[in-house]
Amino acid sequence: MKNLCVCLALLVSTTVLAGQETSIVNIAKENNFNTCLPQLKIASDFIIGNKKHTTHAYWNTDKADQRMYSSLTSKGYSDGDSHVTIAAAQTISGKCDVFYVETYALPKACLVAREDTFQGFKYKGTMNDKTLLLENESGAVNIYLTPQGDSICLVSKREALYQ
Repeated sequence: MKNLCVCLALLVSTTVLAGQETSIVNIAKENNFNTCLPQLKIASDFIIGNKKHTTHAYWNTDKADQRMYSSLTSKGYSDGDSHVTIAAAQTISGKCDVFYVETYALPKACLVAREDTFQGFKYKGTMNDKTLLLENESGAVNIYLTPQGDSICLVSKREALYQ
């Protein structure tokens, strides 16, 4: 039974000032998730930046630095909040992989969002006959647009970063 994964969760509310770490990085540091910290910092600085946010994080208490660290962050915008999931883990080769997904609702139809907001992304197909799948030029970033009625579009932005 000692091999059971013991996970902890921590809720931290923070207003980030320029030059300060995100709560994602601070929680990871405080809980000895160090090996992948540089990659986690790059991802969280890029996706969270200096936006007001609150983080709910999970990590394994048994050898935290050798296991996955995951967080869900509520990121503040002037017109509403988004949810950002960031996860980082050391691979068997000792390198670090990180991914994030940011999700939010746009008050417009998904076809309009595709033409206006995401015009620089290439159409790649549909999922489940409703969700539009878009991709940036390099193929590294995907956008998923799912209608929520006629005038709301659920947007998810996903990117994986490999060391």
